[in-house]
Amino acid sequence: MTEDGGAAEDELSRFVYRLGEAQALTEGRCFLCGVVLEAATRTDEHVFPQWLLRRFDLYRETVNLLNGTSMPYARMLIPCCRVCNNEYLSRLEEKVSKAFETGPEAVAALDRATLFLWMGKIYYGLLFRELFLLQDRRDREAGTIVPPELLSEFRMHHLLMQAARGVVRWREDQFPASIFVFRAQEPSRPKDCFDYFDVIQAPFLAIRVGSTVVVSALQDWGALEHAVQLPALEAAKVLDLHPQQFREVAAIAGYTASLFNRVPKHLIHAAGDHVEVFTMPLGGLSLKPLYDPFEAEDFAHVLAVAFGQPVEDLFDGQYLMTLLRDGEGAPWAVPWPADEWVRPSLAEAKQRPAAGGPRVP
Repeated sequence: MTEDGGAAEDELSRFVYRLGEAQALTEGRCFLCGVVLEAATRTDEHVFPQWLLRRFDLYRETVNLLNGTSMPYARMLIPCCRVCNNEYLSRLEEKVSKAFETGPEAVAALDRATLFLWMGKIYYGLLFRELFLLQDRRDREAGTIVPPELLSEFRMHHLLMQAARGVVRWREDQFPASIFVFRAQEPSRPKDCFDYFDVIQAPFLAIRVGSTVVVSALQDWGALEHAVQLPALEAAKVLDLHPQQFREVAAIAGYTASLFNRVPKHLIHAAGDHVEVFTMPLGGLSLKPLYDPFEAEDFAHVLAVAFGQPVEDLFDGQYLMTLLRDGEGAPWAVPWPADEWVRPSLAEAKQRPAAGGPRVP
């Protein structure tokens, strides 16, 4: 932005998005563009798209909310104007739906911005929906599951989502996210062919759709892809991930994303009909690594949530259970079928060849 009076005012008048003002925190405005909704312009956008719910018979299945309650996928709706819903998001869903129907190679071949916007909409939509759900239905004074203050912290994420409307752009050599695509095994029941794992401490979402897994750190500007190497993710690249292995991959990537210790700084410039986002180098003048140290015990608690098991099953202070690698660190294909969910244990992991110290990431 320029700083001389008249020129700056003229430039500001052409802004199509005002950071901190255009983000809606009410059900009466479109979650994406922020326009005030009226009866003729209001629609409901599904957080998880309808093609996904139909394809995997999820309408009656439930989403686990942050307060421990659940809600049917079909009721995960957020307010949206007709233009955003029927034009911008509809085109996005059409591209993504066709790619997932084809398989992981087609998903990996999608324009990265398309995949980022799709994953980003689901992640943000989950938070936005919980903005209007009571933390405790018996106590209205307790507030909502997600307070407005928390959602307002995602204002940069909301700005980046405006790329779906074509009004926000970033440099070609600066991509907002780290995105990985893996192959997955498909259980026989449609509803078991879908799963997701998100992290609220960092914009992170992993999703399993049929034969495809997508893992995304949504605002690390490529750090998870380029600044660290996670052996578990390297192993995942050569495996057809069992549903349980997907959960471990999601837990490892999500936990690591939460260790990201930079707050990216941006220059936002109005350029006619759009806003350009320039991101400063993540390292800045600091020699400090971009990620805090990986702590096996802390990760074990994340893995316990992902597997739905006690921490003691997975970590004994020395050994950390993994389903992704054998005792020598090589990729490990689990010996049970995709329809079967086995309770993994340290005892089993230690019986694999040359089981060593904590298998951190």
